[in-house]
Amino acid sequence: MRVLLTSILCRSGLMTHVNDLARYLAGRGIFAAIAFKRVNYLSDEGKQSILARLGEIPRLIYDSTEELERFIAEIKCTLIHAHSHATFQSAAEASVRMGIPLVVTLHSVYPWHRRFRAVLALANRIIAVGPAQAREARGFLGKTEVIQNGIDTQYFVPGQGGEPGSGQINVLWYGRGDGKLARGLGVLDQIAPLLPEDIKLVALGSARPQPKNIPLLPWTDDPRPFLQQSQITFGHSRSLREAMASGSIGILLGHGYGGMVTEERLIKENLVLDAFPEYRLAKPRPAVILQDLLTLAQRPDLAELRQGARAVAEKYFALEEMGEKVVEAYLAALDHTGHA
Repeated sequence: MRVLLTSILCRSGLMTHVNDLARYLAGRGIFAAIAFKRVNYLSDEGKQSILARLGEIPRLIYDSTEELERFIAEIKCTLIHAHSHATFQSAAEASVRMGIPLVVTLHSVYPWHRRFRAVLALANRIIAVGPAQAREARGFLGKTEVIQNGIDTQYFVPGQGGEPGSGQINVLWYGRGDGKLARGLGVLDQIAPLLPEDIKLVALGSARPQPKNIPLLPWTDDPRPFLQQSQITFGHSRSLREAMASGSIGILLGHGYGGMVTEERLIKENLVLDAFPEYRLAKPRPAVILQDLLTLAQRPDLAELRQGARAVAEKYFALEEMGEKVVEAYLAALDHTGHA
C-alpha cells in the first residue's frame, strides 16, 4: 500500500492531523506522501516552517490536477486520502482517471452532501472525525465511518516541573475560534475581570472577534510549554485532546459548554470532544462558568485531576488507535475496488 494524503498548508488542527497520520503510516512501514494544494494562506517562512517538520516524507505543492497526477505516477501511489476540501475535486479527478481508490475525511461540520456530492459518490470510503460531520454525508452513510481525532501522546506530554509553587492557577483557552465557535471564549472574556488575582487566564491561538480582557497569544508551532504550565484548559476537538495529554484539566467549551472531561463522562454520556452547535451542548453562561472555574481552582486534588486528564488522553485519544482504524478503512477501500 502506497498512500498519498492531500491537504493545504495552514496553521490548524488539519495540518497537525495530516502530519501525524503521515508519520504514523511511515512508522507502520506504509509508504506515505503528501500533496498540498497551493492556497497561499501562509508566508513563505510559515510554509517552510511546516514543511521542515515533515522530515523525509515526500511532498508536492501543486496547482493543477495534471501536476497531482504526475506526482501520483512518480510515487506509484495506490490509494489517495483527501483531507482538505480544497483538494477534494482534484483528488477525485485523479482517482477516476488513474483508477486509484479514494478515501475522503470530513474534518468540519458542513453540508458536504450538497457541496461535494459527486466527490462523496466517487469515494470508496468516507471518514468523519465526529458524528455531526458524519451526518453531513447523508446519502452515503453506508460507506461512512466515524474515526475521531487521535493525537501524538508521545509528543504532548506533561511537563517535568510539577505544580507551580506560587499557588497561582494558570488557565488557558486554546484553539481557533471563529464565528459561532468563539461564543465560549466571549463568555470567558466577560468573566476575566471578575477572577481573583491568583487565577491567570490567557488565550492561545486565533479568535474572531478577539477578546478584550484576555491576552491572546498567537498560534505557535509548539504549544506544549503553554499546555504543560496550565492546570486548566478550555477548548474543544484536537486542541482539548492535546491539552489533556499535556496534563491539563480539560474543559469542553466552544459554541456550547460541556464542563470538565472525565473518563466517566466519556463512557456514560458518550461525550464527544467537539463543541459545534450541532452537538447541542448547554449555552455557555458567565455565572455558571465562573462558579465552575472558581470551584475547580480551589480543589485540593488538582494534581490528581491533571494526572487523570493525562490518563484519559493515553487511553482514548492516542494517535495509534486512530491510525489503526484509518488503515482498516484503507484496506476496506482497496478490497472494495479489488486493489488489495
